[in-house]
Amino acid sequence: MLTINADAHPLMNRMHKPVLNPDTKLPLPPDQQDKRSLVLLEPDGFDRWLSGSVEEAETLLRLTPADVFSAGPSGPHEREEILLL
Repeated sequence: MLTINADAHPLMNRMHKPVLNPDTKLPLPPDQQDKRSLVLLEPDGFDRWLSGSVEEAETLLRLTPADVFSAGPSGPHEREEILLL
């Protein structure tokens, strides 16, 4: 699994549990938490990833645009359905 920093992503930067300060056991401020997101390769990039140069592979390391996701608050029924899965 390959991940990249998602601190600047409008959706993925809100997805992780807060990181705790090892000394105080309190959550670190958001600017001190490294938010990560999966790198999703499109099928047309598979050959570049597997056979291309390092430079070509690096061009595939990008965040998925936020508008690709369907995200928003869930209602109580949606939460129950998720828990049942």
